[in-house]
Amino acid sequence: MNWTSTDAARRRIVVFGLIAGPALLIISVAVNLTAPLASMRAEFEHMTRTSGLVVVEDLLETIGFMLVLAAFAGSAQALRVRGGALGTWGAALSIVGIVGFALSNAIGFTLAGLAQLPNHDAAFATATALLSGGPMAMVGMVSTVMEVLGQIGMLLVVIGLMRARIVGAWPLVFIIVGAIANVAFGQMLVTLLAYALLLIAG
Repeated sequence: MNWTSTDAARRRIVVFGLIAGPALLIISVAVNLTAPLASMRAEFEHMTRTSGLVVVEDLLETIGFMLVLAAFAGSAQALRVRGGALGTWGAALSIVGIVGFALSNAIGFTLAGLAQLPNHDAAFATATALLSGGPMAMVGMVSTVMEVLGQIGMLLVVIGLMRARIVGAWPLVFIIVGAIANVAFGQMLVTLLAYALLLIAG
């Protein structure tokens, strides 16, 4: 296949996203790596002491996932016939995932802001009310669905690339294992492992 300068630039951008994105995700967890706390109140009190790190964590995670999902969406451009339909659907769902992760971390920024209010009891009550009902709770549910769709999109792109014989099965295995571990355990060390697997898959 003859690569044009546009194709070459696209490949460099995709490779950059597949490396830099997971790297930023790993850093986002590492900067605020803590053991699970006993209650939501304890988590909130911890956030009052580390709100700066929480903002950095959320910002890096947002950028990281944007790069990862955009790279997977861009990877679908390599598919012409075989695997093309899967790649197209996967690319579209990856874009949906970008919006979902951005919305999710916007909630994190809001909570970090509330954690800085001088009256911690009122701030915690406000945060609890926002998360338990109303617009923010709805945004949280929608963002979760969009995040899942984004991860499905990544899988579809990889399956499309496998059908086109561009990549082997290992990237798909790493992504599936990382996603399942993250959802099943939900602890920061496991999340760190999931992001490391994503880096290896890229």
